[in-house]
Amino acid sequence: MTHIFAKNGSLSGRKTKATLFAAGLFLAALAGDLSGARADEITVTDVTGHTVTLDAPAERIILPEGRHILTLALLDPDPAAFLVGWGNDLKLFSPETFDAVHAAFPEIDDIPDMGNPMQNSLSIESMMAAKPDLVIFTLYGRVPAETTDKLEAASIPYMFVDFFQKPLENTVPSMRQLGQLLGREEQAEAFISFYESHMDEIAGRLGDEVTPTSVFFHLNPDGQNCCYSSGPGNMSDFIAAAGGRNIGEDRIPGPIGQLSLEYILAEDPDFYLAGGGSTVSPDGLKVGTHITRETAAETLAKVTAAPGISELTAVKDDDAAGIWLFFFDNPLFFLGVEEMATLFHPDLFADVDPDETLAELNERFLPFDLEGTFWIKAGAQSN
Repeated sequence: MTHIFAKNGSLSGRKTKATLFAAGLFLAALAGDLSGARADEITVTDVTGHTVTLDAPAERIILPEGRHILTLALLDPDPAAFLVGWGNDLKLFSPETFDAVHAAFPEIDDIPDMGNPMQNSLSIESMMAAKPDLVIFTLYGRVPAETTDKLEAASIPYMFVDFFQKPLENTVPSMRQLGQLLGREEQAEAFISFYESHMDEIAGRLGDEVTPTSVFFHLNPDGQNCCYSSGPGNMSDFIAAAGGRNIGEDRIPGPIGQLSLEYILAEDPDFYLAGGGSTVSPDGLKVGTHITRETAAETLAKVTAAPGISELTAVKDDDAAGIWLFFFDNPLFFLGVEEMATLFHPDLFADVDPDETLAELNERFLPFDLEGTFWIKAGAQSN
């Protein structure tokens, strides 16, 4: 069974990396004290136009959407050390990933649970009691004005990042602003460079002449409730960046909606793409952390055998695949885009290996190795 390991196979590698990082920060601070210099205030204007000012880099953070501990991990080798509160969405919707993060950072047991952001059950009282110096919201869901009003009244700074509504536009500024507010500018710029190099390579190969592959993106298929997909934004944007066109974008006005099987069969798209790995669909596609290739392949075969879906030309021709949904609301989405590009245009991307990209990401940017089966092609037993 695959999982996330701390570097060097134990927590010792992570602790060493974190210790060296902390020592560097201490020496830098000491040098500043000796010179009599004082750090200036940090002010950024986030992707919503909201301006936030901190007296110093944030050290006590609340993540209403706890899954973004993976985002923080791109900027700091010990992301859990920042957290004084987080939402329970990671534990509820991707327990395998939560368990893997817990294996690397067992101290997350001590982080107060602030509730479920997906069900608007975040406790503003608990958030205020934690005395954070920064609350990081995302544009995945709706944050009530009452919540931000209370934070402002209590002089608690907050910001918004976006990897969901306009991810291709907002990922770079979101990461850059996080880097500034956490005092991790160099780490943010290094990741941004890596991210942009891969996204630019995909765009360069596709150019303006490649005909987009028509795609039916099937959200959390379980063989019963057909057929949810994405409208404009998010997955449709990711699919477009990979050289595809999501047929749901033409019919669904909002982020998520339902397509009729008749419409899907009439469109008969070039490619069938299932998104899974969430407890929302426990009997559906299984991909992600802790998932073996065999399990991923077996569950994709089950999903594509569903009535109607099995009649699609793409499914009959094995032009079908499954992909991990949790790529697509954090900066790691470029891995999913790269994989989709190889699926939609295999000749154009024959020499591109997303597994190698993931390995480099693990080595250069994450304090633990993200391991599992995150994509699976129909008819294949391996990524």
